[in-house]
Amino acid sequence: MELELIDIISLFIAFISVLFALFLLSIKSKNYLSNVLIAIFLFTNAQDSAAQFVGYFIYPNYPGLGLLISTTIYFIMPSLYLYILSTIYSDFKLKKKDLWHLLPFVINIIVFIPNYYLVDYDDKISFWNESALATKWEVSFNYLLVHFQILVYVILSYLAVYKYKRLLLENYSNASMFNYRWLFQLITIFAIESLVATFKNVFMFLDIEGLFYYTLLITNVLTLGFICWMVLKALQSPELFRGISSDMQLVKDLNVSSIENNSNVERVKENSIKMKKLEVLDTFMIENKPFLDANLTLYDLSEQIDIPSKDLSLLINRDLNQHFFDFVNGYRIRMAMDILKDPTKKAFTVLEILYEVGFNSKSSFNTAFKKYSHLTPTEYRKKHLPT
Repeated sequence: MELELIDIISLFIAFISVLFALFLLSIKSKNYLSNVLIAIFLFTNAQDSAAQFVGYFIYPNYPGLGLLISTTIYFIMPSLYLYILSTIYSDFKLKKKDLWHLLPFVINIIVFIPNYYLVDYDDKISFWNESALATKWEVSFNYLLVHFQILVYVILSYLAVYKYKRLLLENYSNASMFNYRWLFQLITIFAIESLVATFKNVFMFLDIEGLFYYTLLITNVLTLGFICWMVLKALQSPELFRGISSDMQLVKDLNVSSIENNSNVERVKENSIKMKKLEVLDTFMIENKPFLDANLTLYDLSEQIDIPSKDLSLLINRDLNQHFFDFVNGYRIRMAMDILKDPTKKAFTVLEILYEVGFNSKSSFNTAFKKYSHLTPTEYRKKHLPT
C-alpha cells in the first residue's frame, strides 16, 4: 500500500486523536463525563479520518464489520453536542431520553439491512466493487443523513452556547466566568470543516476528481489543525469551564404574571412596589458595596439583600433592562471614576484601582470602563484630575 500525502495526514489525525482521547480518559477530573464524551468524539473522528485504512484492511475480510465501524461516524455530532452541554451545566448527567441521539445510527443500519447486512459475503463485496456505487440509494441516503445530522447539531450547539452566555450575563458579575467564547470557536471551526467536507462529497458524487482531491486535502488539513488546536487549548487551559446549574433559567422563561391586564389601581400599586424595591436595591449597593466582591453572583446578592433570587433577577434584568453583569459593573465603574478624579489618590495605578473596585481582569475593566464613559481609564484621569 503506497501512502500519499492525504493518507499521511489522515494517519496523523488518527494518531493524535487517539492519543489525546486516551490521555483524557486516564486523568482524574471533577467532570469525568466531559472527558468521556470528548474522547468518544475523538475516537470516532479518528475512525472517520482513517476510513480508507478500514476499507483496505477490514472490508475485504469482514465487510459487515467494516460498514458497522464506518457507521460510528454518527456518534461524532451527538458526542460533541453532549460534551458542550456537560461543560455548560455542572450537574449534567446522561439520561434515558438521550438515547434518541442514537437514532441516525440505528436508521442507517436499518437502511443497509436488506441489501447489505442480510446478503452473503460475495454480494457484500460486489456492493462496494460496482462502479455505480454513488448511484446506490443507500449510499446517497447515508451521506444526506450525515450532513443533515451535522446541520441540526451545529444549530443546537449554537443555541445551547448562546443560552449559556445569556445565563452568565444575567447571574454573574465575574468576566472570567465567560468562557463561552471557546465553545463558539469550537463549534465554528468544526462547522467550517464540515462545510468543506460537504463540498468534497458533492464533487465525489459528481465525479469531479480534481476538485474532490483538493477539497479532501483541505478537509484533512482543517481536521488536523482542529485536533491540534483542541490539544493546545486543553494544555494551556485545563479548567476552561465553570459549570452552572441546569435549573437556572433565563428571565424570559421565568413564570411571571403580567400586569398589563390588571386594573389601573393594581398597576399603580405594583409599579409603586417595584420602585421601592429598586430604591432599596440602589441604596444597598451604594452603602454596602457588595460589588467589591469580584465573584459576586445574583444568588449571593439576593441572600445579602433578602430578596428572592427570582424576584431580584426580574428586577434587574427585566425592570432595569440590564444584565446582572452590566448592573454590577456600573457601580464598580462609578467608584473607579471617583478614585481616578480624586487628587489624594493620584498615586493609585489603574491596576490597583480595578482590583480595588471589584474587577479581576484588566481587559474586562478597560472594556467596561470605555463602554460606560467612552474613555479609557487613563484618558478619564487626564481629563478630570486637576493639574
